[in-house]
Amino acid sequence: MSIYGIILFLHIVGALGLFAGIALEQVSLARLREVGMTNQARDWLGVLSNLRRIDAPSGLLILATGLYMVAKAWSHQAWTGVAIIGMVLMAAISVAVTSRRVRAAKDAVGPSDAVISTGLRERLSDPVMRMAATLRAAIGVGIVFDMAVKPAAPGALAAIGVALAVGALVAFAQWSGRREAVSGTRVAGRELR
Repeated sequence: MSIYGIILFLHIVGALGLFAGIALEQVSLARLREVGMTNQARDWLGVLSNLRRIDAPSGLLILATGLYMVAKAWSHQAWTGVAIIGMVLMAAISVAVTSRRVRAAKDAVGPSDAVISTGLRERLSDPVMRMAATLRAAIGVGIVFDMAVKPAAPGALAAIGVALAVGALVAFAQWSGRREAVSGTRVAGRELR
């Protein structure tokens, strides 16, 4: 058993933790679109708020073990720099977009229990939060590709670029589908009146 093998194992554990956080984020965002009462919204917003307890340690574990592996084995590989930039980008999206919007949604929900209003439903179905989560997942997959294939700089950058493009397409499809569903609900509501 080598130190490098243990570090690699911890690196993989960090990646598993990060993807578990991304999965919980996706589930929470999906459930927020379906809640009927503010207490349910608070529960799912609480899950989103507490994801830092998974994401931050996982990200730090990935970074620390990754830096060790770069120093020991991969020092002159371009994909390692691209992976670090991708991790920083994922963290920036989480802090700049998701965290702020979750705090705003929690403030909008408030402490009392009530039926979700139309305005609050719009906020809880925030397509920007969904887009941010989808882009973070896509970047993560791009980084995993780079780690597995270990391409030269153009290939490493292309992998992240393709991942971002696919993530953006998925986010756009989700956003368009949500807009059509909301428009259909409004039209159906007018027809019933």
